[in-house]
Amino acid sequence: MTPHRILIVDDEPVLCNSLKIGLADEGYQVMIANTGEEALEKLMAFDPGVILLDLRLPGMDGIQVLKQINARNQGAQTIMITAYGDTQTTVEAIKLGAYDFINKPFELDELKAHIRNALEKETLKQEVEYLRYRQQKFDRYGDLVGTSPQMQEVYRQIEILAKSEETTVLIRGETGTGKELVAGEIHFRSNRKKAPFMEINCASLPEHLLESELFGYEKGAFTDAKQLKKGLFELADKGTIFLDEVGEIPLSIQAKLLRFLEKKEFKRLGSGRDIKVNVRIVAATNLNLEEAIKKGGFRQDLYYRLNVITLSLPPLRHRKEDILLLANHFLDEFCRDIGKPRAPLSANASENLVKAPWPGNVRELRNLIERAVIFGIETTIEKEQFPPCTGTQVTEEESASLSPGDRLKGRTLDGVLLDVEGTLIRQALSDSQGNKTLAAGILGISRFSLKRRVDKLAKKISGTT
Repeated sequence: MTPHRILIVDDEPVLCNSLKIGLADEGYQVMIANTGEEALEKLMAFDPGVILLDLRLPGMDGIQVLKQINARNQGAQTIMITAYGDTQTTVEAIKLGAYDFINKPFELDELKAHIRNALEKETLKQEVEYLRYRQQKFDRYGDLVGTSPQMQEVYRQIEILAKSEETTVLIRGETGTGKELVAGEIHFRSNRKKAPFMEINCASLPEHLLESELFGYEKGAFTDAKQLKKGLFELADKGTIFLDEVGEIPLSIQAKLLRFLEKKEFKRLGSGRDIKVNVRIVAATNLNLEEAIKKGGFRQDLYYRLNVITLSLPPLRHRKEDILLLANHFLDEFCRDIGKPRAPLSANASENLVKAPWPGNVRELRNLIERAVIFGIETTIEKEQFPPCTGTQVTEEESASLSPGDRLKGRTLDGVLLDVEGTLIRQALSDSQGNKTLAAGILGISRFSLKRRVDKLAKKISGTT
C-alpha cells in the first residue's frame, strides 16, 4: 500500500530530523521544510496527507502558511505545533481549519497519536465523498439471483477473483446481464471491501468530462476549474474502480488508461506530477473488442492489459430456470417498495415469461415486472398485462396461428408497426452483442436514428406517449 506522506514545517533542524527518523520508522514518508515559503513550494509536489506546522516561523508565520494551504484546497490535515502562551493564535488556527494542535515540548508517541487521528479523519472524509458521489451518479438494481449451473459457475469465479485482489478483470456479457453487480461482488468479497468501490459508465460522458472524472484536475487547469478536484483513481485508493462499457473509451484516454494499468500512477489534468495509488481495475463491456481492434477503435495493448482474467456472463435466455426466480424476486421487491399486496404470476404469465427471448436480459425483466406492479390492479398478474413489444404476451407459435385480421383486432396499424420495429431492433442488438453502431448498420439506419427509435419504444413500454 502507498505510505502516508507527512510534511514537517519547522525551523529547528534537530527537531525536524528527529521527527523524520521517528515517523519513518512507523512507515510514513516524510519531507522537511524549514520555512513557510519552502513548505508552499514543496506542498503541491509532495501532496502530504498530514502537515505538522509550527506557528512561529521565520518569514511567513504558521497562520499565513495555513491560509495559503486552505486557498490551495490541498485536502491535507494540518496539526499546529505551538508553544505555551500561543493560546489565542492556536484558537485562530483551529477556526481557520487546522485539525488539531500539540504543545512543545511533546512526546513522540503523543504526536503519533495525533497523526493517526488526523489520517482517520481524512479516510472518513474520503468515504463521505465516495458515498455522495455514488448517491448522485448511480442507481443499482436488484441482486445477483439464480440457481442455474451457469450462475453457479459465475459465483465460483467471483470467489476466486475476490481472493486475487490485484488482478485486473474483464467482465463480458450482453447488456442487462448484471456486469455491475458482479464487479461489486468481486470487490465486496475481497480484502479491499472497506475501501471505496467507484463506478463509472465510460459511454455516458463526453471525452473531456470522462478524463476529468477519472484523473481529476488542478485548480486553473481549464476555465471552469475553480478548485482542485480529485479523480476516481485517487478517491478509490486501496479500493476498486469499475469501468463499465470500457470499449467506448476514446482512443486518447485509452493511452492514459494503459499507462495507469502499467504503472499504477497518473497525472491530474494541468499537473506534471505523478500520483501513485493502489487501485484494482474491473472493466466490463458488451462489445466485441477483437472486432473493435481490427477496426482501429480499441488499442490492442490496452486489450491485453485489461484481458488478464475474463468472466463471461450468460444471457437470460440461456438460463431459463432462473427467469421465474428473478421475476418473483422483483415482484417481492416492488410490491414491498410500493406498498401493494403481493400479486402472484398466473400460469400463463409464467409460461410466457419463460418463453420470451429477453434481448434486454435481467434489466428488461426487472423493468417489465416493475411496470406490471405499478399499473396492475388484479389480484393475479396475467400475461395480458405485459406489453406486446416485450415478446411476452403472444408467443411465436400463437402468432403464427393467427390470421392477419386476428393480429390486428383491437389494435392500430401504428401499434403493430411499432411492435414489428421493436422485434427487429431487439434482434439486431442481440446479433451485434449490444453494439449500437453495428446494430444500426444491420438495420440500415444511423446510430442516432436507432437511439431515437429505442427511446420511442421505451416510452411505449412505460405507458407514456
